[in-house]
Amino acid sequence: MRAETAGITITGTAQREAWHSKVLPPVELVAAGVHSVPVVFPGNPMRYTLSYVLLDGDECVVVDPGFDSDEGHGQLIAALASLDVGPREITGIVATHFHTDHLGMAARLASGSGAWIALGNNERRHISAFEDAHEESALDQTRMRAWGVPEERVPEAAMTPESLLDMRRLADPDRRLGDNDILSVAGRNWRIMDTPGHTPGHICLWDDAGELVLSGDHVLPRISPNVSLEIRGDTDPLRRNIESLQKIAGNDHYEVCPAHEYRFRGVGHRARVLEEHITERSREVLAVLSAGASTVHDVARQLTWSRGWASLGQLQFRLALSETAAHIRYLATSGIHPGVPGLVAAP
Repeated sequence: MRAETAGITITGTAQREAWHSKVLPPVELVAAGVHSVPVVFPGNPMRYTLSYVLLDGDECVVVDPGFDSDEGHGQLIAALASLDVGPREITGIVATHFHTDHLGMAARLASGSGAWIALGNNERRHISAFEDAHEESALDQTRMRAWGVPEERVPEAAMTPESLLDMRRLADPDRRLGDNDILSVAGRNWRIMDTPGHTPGHICLWDDAGELVLSGDHVLPRISPNVSLEIRGDTDPLRRNIESLQKIAGNDHYEVCPAHEYRFRGVGHRARVLEEHITERSREVLAVLSAGASTVHDVARQLTWSRGWASLGQLQFRLALSETAAHIRYLATSGIHPGVPGLVAAP
């Protein structure tokens, strides 16, 4: 049975029910040789990552293995055992992008199996490209002050040495996947598509014959993925994200397997909705700027947030600031507004 909502067709009905019930969804067979496995993301509102296990004979490739925790590792290993696969039988790991809830467990899985690890060609260590974590944290605090963050909240908004070191510990890839490369796994030819925006090197995997796409965080059925102006990253990430959404504006008949929430059909419709949301958000940002706001923080606190500005703390506070900065940068590079001082991330 399928449920319809906002122009898309939900195919992962058990996943959707679990999402709304705030429990882990079941391990599911999505298509021949393709299984979805939830892996917990502790302390984060997203709650878990949907990893995908691709199986074919002696081949086992895990896409987006999730955040590295003992609980999550146990969940993934138990799911593999239910598929008659041991941890040493993992042959490859693909991460759609360089975030801890996607690449995080790759190093642990590879150390126990010798599996190769793959990332997109353009996914680099932007945030963790530092020599001294304490100096980098201090520089980020300076950046937050330039964005107008009140002094008492600067430590909350800035990257801490510990969080920076966590990023440094993420695995390096053995393989790179470029736009239009073909990854033959589980009897399917997965076409790689560069979809920068959420991160500079985000990729999606398209099985054209099976009409299936592993979309990572590029397109989700309900929420808008965060697009941030970040340390040493793309200096106009929102523009890249719009271009990436326009690349997938067709193919509504494909089933989308996202890394969060639930499966659905209607990727083209969803891409257009997300682009419209970006346009509306940019209008809101422009209105606040035009009314006299002069810092990233001053703009962000006047915007509409689903859970309310006052509820945003720690990582969510930083993401709200970085997302606002991305919109301000986009307006500036579009020639619509000059922007605000101290905006652009380090090169």
